[in-house]
Amino acid sequence: MSAHPRRGRRWALPVLAVLLTAAGLTVPGALASPEAEPDGDRFSLVGVSWPAGGGALDGTPQIRTRDAGTGRWTAWRSLESQPRLADPGADAPSRAATAPLWVGDSDAAQGRLLRGDGGTAPLPGRARLELVDPAEGPGVPAEPAYTTTATRPAIISRKQWGANESWRDGPPEYGTNTRAFIVHHTVDSNGYSCSEAPSIIRAIYRYHTRTNGWNDIGYNFLVDKCGRIYEGRRGGVTKPVTGAHTLGFNKNTSGAAVIGSYGSASVPSKVTGALARLSKWRLDVAGHTRTGKVRLTAGKSNGKYDKGDSTTVYRVTSHRRLYPTACPGAKLYAKIGTIRTMRVG
Repeated sequence: MSAHPRRGRRWALPVLAVLLTAAGLTVPGALASPEAEPDGDRFSLVGVSWPAGGGALDGTPQIRTRDAGTGRWTAWRSLESQPRLADPGADAPSRAATAPLWVGDSDAAQGRLLRGDGGTAPLPGRARLELVDPAEGPGVPAEPAYTTTATRPAIISRKQWGANESWRDGPPEYGTNTRAFIVHHTVDSNGYSCSEAPSIIRAIYRYHTRTNGWNDIGYNFLVDKCGRIYEGRRGGVTKPVTGAHTLGFNKNTSGAAVIGSYGSASVPSKVTGALARLSKWRLDVAGHTRTGKVRLTAGKSNGKYDKGDSTTVYRVTSHRRLYPTACPGAKLYAKIGTIRTMRVG
């Protein structure tokens, strides 16, 4: 399946390209059909979406993209299913979607389904590729000079990473107290340069608001592989802003996502340190120590806990502890204890 990228919009995909791709008639460096020719617009993040009430796709969505600079096609890459992370009354999604994947500067994309028997099939007509241009932003210097205190880490603001506030829909929602700090990864590429991180965040923000139909980016904070911390969802970094990161446990928790995929990749020490500093400070603000435990109650059934179920977790915990997912990846999951206990200023 091939698509024409459009800045900030979603477009239907040519059927002929789907059939040719499924039949194995495309080759790297060539498009599936004349309809697939790009028109000069570019994109840097890709996902697959389908109507929220339409049931699951019959296979694993895969995509490949064409590098805008070299004209070369990437290998096929599988997209991770993205759970419905929102709670009732906030961020109800209109479409189901995969997690987005950062692909860098690209000008064409193809999609397919990988079936359970190892074969491939075209994406169904109800599915579509989501091609996102992160848009221009102010960028962030390699060594940002932000005012800090002894305990608060440097946090790059929404304005500084280039958040377009017109993409949001409605005011932030709040809990009463941030009781736990939940670690995620974005299931994205690790090959980005840290100067690209603001663009990646803008693209995730647009995907969450325009594709998932949420009222803002899902995470309260993001961390890049260089250890820089970014403000995520609007509402105030010291306030109990309700995010869309852990279904059933979004209220009264803070979700921080590391940009990248850490199932098999080693976690940079700068990331571990940043999460240790951020979790310590954020829980201190709420009056808690990060080494303690807390009893949380599910606000909605999520496949691991039924609504009303309670569980006791460390205040610094992971997505997989509260939801049936591999997030934040095996390597980052193994660092949760270190993040919780590391000595930081």
